[in-house]
Amino acid sequence: MPDTTPRIWMDLTTSLRASGGQTNGTLRVERSFALQLRTLLGEQLSFCRYDSSRQRFDPVDAAALASATRSSVTSPHRGPGASNARADRLGRRIERSVRRAVRSTIKRIHVALRGSDAAAHFPEAKSGSLLLLAGETWAARYDFDVIARLRAEHGIKVVAVCQDLIPVTHPQFFESGEFVVQYNRYVELLSRHVDLVIAISSATANEMDKAAQSYGGMSGKIAVIEPGSDVASAAEPRPPQTERALQPGQFVISVSTIQSRKNFDLLHRLWRRFAHDKRTDIPRLVIVGQRGFGSDALLAQIAQDETVRDNLTILHRTTDAELTWLYRNCAYTLYPSFVEGWGLPVSESLAYGKLCLASDTSSLPEAGAGLALHFGPNDDAAWYEAITSLASDPERLLETEARIRANYRIRTWQEAGSDLANHLKAMVR
Repeated sequence: MPDTTPRIWMDLTTSLRASGGQTNGTLRVERSFALQLRTLLGEQLSFCRYDSSRQRFDPVDAAALASATRSSVTSPHRGPGASNARADRLGRRIERSVRRAVRSTIKRIHVALRGSDAAAHFPEAKSGSLLLLAGETWAARYDFDVIARLRAEHGIKVVAVCQDLIPVTHPQFFESGEFVVQYNRYVELLSRHVDLVIAISSATANEMDKAAQSYGGMSGKIAVIEPGSDVASAAEPRPPQTERALQPGQFVISVSTIQSRKNFDLLHRLWRRFAHDKRTDIPRLVIVGQRGFGSDALLAQIAQDETVRDNLTILHRTTDAELTWLYRNCAYTLYPSFVEGWGLPVSESLAYGKLCLASDTSSLPEAGAGLALHFGPNDDAAWYEAITSLASDPERLLETEARIRANYRIRTWQEAGSDLANHLKAMVR
């Protein structure tokens, strides 16, 4: 007897485009869910990717799936200078513009040839199937009208993971006004054409519900599934190569893409002040992250700032094995971001038994689980006092770590995946 169970399809377009590159938060969420759902859903799950030029979702074969779920680069690649970075970004913007123009032309041709059958946008998916979107669905490569038509005309149920609404709530942190407009269209999609929105924090769920009011409220439902924080690499941990070797316990880390929203300027100011105050007991600061919007000026200042040269290191790329070593051997972590959808580096820090000093905004207190220390992102004095206090009282740090190990419950990606799988299975019964 043939299996009539509606199939669940997970889109892996984001992971496939980034195959072999550095893993960021969005990729980690999509890949982690994909790996867990493969086990939890078995043959009920298939994977697909979106072809923007043909305006259709296509199945992903086994080789592409293996490439998409590979965790990160296997060898470090140190970032170029600021001037090269600016040139690279200009080149990428020009390239994206050309690609958009070509895709637009190809789309018009395909639409004219294909006609108006909504099923042609996803031929392999039967009516009653479910499409899971867990990556960068907000990106311009997606056609929101296609997704809406699949749901309305072809009977495909749509579930989307929403990691944050920051371009809507804090547009000042983004370089492109065009991107902000695109993200608002994405919020409209989530509000009007999605059966279930998975928010990764209560703060994000509240922002989603609030933003949906502009579109008449939520058409579907919102559920909260917190991400996992078990990120240990299967590879043997190893220290990254730096000009001055990192000594266990003698450095602190801040892990994030380097962009204006992440507030690395505060950390630069603090370490300049520590040098001015001749505080030799302050750990070395290691910033771990790729270049992002708004980082050029800061990175140029740090590169030319002799006062912090011996006490501030930037790693633009690290492998999973290196990141694991950094977490295990740092004294504690810092995360002064202005706004987040969750704050993976906070929960990951706690999972390694390490104290995190984080901002007190948006979802960060949720990620901190009552065990991180939180301060206003503009309160330099509070951050200075906290860091110098830890340096002056090492026993306090040891006591705090003991409290974290005793009380922090690591949420695994298996648990997060199980929560998501339960929602999906309930929708295709």
